Amino acid sequence: MTDQTLDNPFRKLKVRNLLLRGLLISLSLGFALGFVQGITGLEFNNQVVPLILYILIFGLLCLWELADFKRFGINLKYVVGRVPKNHRWLQTVGLVILTILFSLSAFLVSFYLLLLVAPSFVEGVIRQVTTNPSPRSSAPLFDNLLAAMVYVVIGPIAEEFLFRGIILQRWAAKWGIRSALVISSLLFGILHANVLGLSIFGIIMGVLYIKTRTLIVPMASHALNNFLAVTMGLFSSGSNPTSSVNSLEQLRSNWWLGVLLMLVTLPLLVRFLSQNWPRRDAAAPYLINAFQDEA
Repeated sequence: MTDQTLDNPFRKLKVRNLLLRGLLISLSLGFALGFVQGITGLEFNNQVVPLILYILIFGLLCLWELADFKRFGINLKYVVGRVPKNHRWLQTVGLVILTILFSLSAFLVSFYLLLLVAPSFVEGVIRQVTTNPSPRSSAPLFDNLLAAMVYVVIGPIAEEFLFRGIILQRWAAKWGIRSALVISSLLFGILHANVLGLSIFGIIMGVLYIKTRTLIVPMASHALNNFLAVTMGLFSSGSNPTSSVNSLEQLRSNWWLGVLLMLVTLPLLVRFLSQNWPRRDAAAPYLINAFQDEA
């Protein structure tokens, strides 16, 4: 069974519309926030406001896409898939740990190399990353609870739904499952600071979705990844989740750790991908779930 053997409603969706909607929502909320701040003179909490904006942007975007589901006849049940039975969760936990270590190594190595040619760019990115509103031991309880909810619950659900549940399957209908897996993961990485690490992370999540045909597995894996990242940050510095690379000096001194971690984790991740890489003619999870439900 391929995308050609069944009527695929994802052919009617357009990823560019999704991206334009995200941009429109972001600009509208940013303008509204600036307008309110301008006429009231209020100074908003720099830790809380980005989190609330994230919730609103991704919440509204997901609702907009669900409206398209209804319009194009896409069944959400077939996108999400069934609760996995007899899934090897312990192996998935090990895979997530490998992925987060590789992501850290990719950040250290790629930004160290960039530091040699574009130090001002790296300094700007690191400054942005280290000021992200993530849980911190010195922050108020409400701020930390809200940040934890965004990082561990809302973010994984929304991002997996959009990138794996929609973008991957739309591009699979257009270009085939393999191309869709790679390109959607590159887009995922580009929209994050750690392009290389998060692109590989996106590929791993996509392979898990294709293999299990349920978004529950990549959502849970994504949540665990973010939980471990936040926890590591809290224990490492007590101030932010990227303390190991939050200055140019530390980046220069820790590059060797990135190389070491990459040498250990990359072969294991490549082995996992080579064993689970989808066939060229493999159908998207939506089509398989729909076919099995109708059989």
